[in-house]
Amino acid sequence: MEVRIGFVSLALAIFNNTPSSTFTYKLFQQRPYEEALARAVEVGRKNLRATQRILYYNAAHGIKLHRMSSSLIPLATHPDVGIDVKATYPEELKALGDFAKAHDIRLTMHPNQFTLLNGSEKVVAASLKDLQYHTDLLDGMGLDHQHKVNIHIGGVYGDREKAIQTLYDNFPLVPESVRRRLTFENDDKTYTVLETLEVCEKVGQPMMLDIHHDWCNPSAMTPIELLPRIAATWGDTPMKIHVSSPKDDSDFRAHSDFIDPERLLVFLKACKQHGLPRVDVMVEAKQKDLACLKLAEDLGKVRGIKRVDGAVLLM
Repeated sequence: MEVRIGFVSLALAIFNNTPSSTFTYKLFQQRPYEEALARAVEVGRKNLRATQRILYYNAAHGIKLHRMSSSLIPLATHPDVGIDVKATYPEELKALGDFAKAHDIRLTMHPNQFTLLNGSEKVVAASLKDLQYHTDLLDGMGLDHQHKVNIHIGGVYGDREKAIQTLYDNFPLVPESVRRRLTFENDDKTYTVLETLEVCEKVGQPMMLDIHHDWCNPSAMTPIELLPRIAATWGDTPMKIHVSSPKDDSDFRAHSDFIDPERLLVFLKACKQHGLPRVDVMVEAKQKDLACLKLAEDLGKVRGIKRVDGAVLLM
């Protein structure tokens, strides 16, 4: 089984290179509209250049999985601004996509916790706009549908069953282009692995397993017991999971600097026994790319696991 390890947004090893430079609406309002819009577009262009540098770094270090920043294009979905990302950055997006394809790098995105489908009508409308923005970025790169956009189920709002039904009621509003990329992830306080899996099975979307979230908010069944069903939601697309380690016992939900490989290894062995050809592992750790490469190094020392690239293993 092949295991590919990736990291989120920022490569700490690259000096002074952020893909999420901001331009707030408050600053936007302080300039004439056209000048402010041009500034927002240029900040977005700077973030895309920073992302290109990160992909160069990933290719050089054998990292074939990466989550891009959701803040690439400031004010892209703001109701008083709005930027059509595919029309505004066709060359930049194509260059990113061509490079990712040439180096077999899987790109994903993860909107913030306010992007959900079971909130108020206003929240859902904003969420659909945000999901379209993320989808447009990946579509503009010319990437196929293994490159995903991940969100959580949302809130409980005092009635779990009603909240889930609201998601089902709103799901027909999701455009087909967004559905082809959309995944749902279990969270650390409300929706467990089993609850999230049942939603994914109902709406026909892949489930993004977060192992740390399951430790914080366990299901009646373990991820290993549910593995055949989770894997089935991915179809022919390589299954992707999230992994992080608790900062400490007193702040168990917070992410540590690096990843403890032991509990992840138990799950990966179960994936191998289940016959999965490949699992992609997104590292959510404060040390970003350094934690990604450290995890690959640690796992590569385990008997029966061969490190074949910087962050690619065979087991």
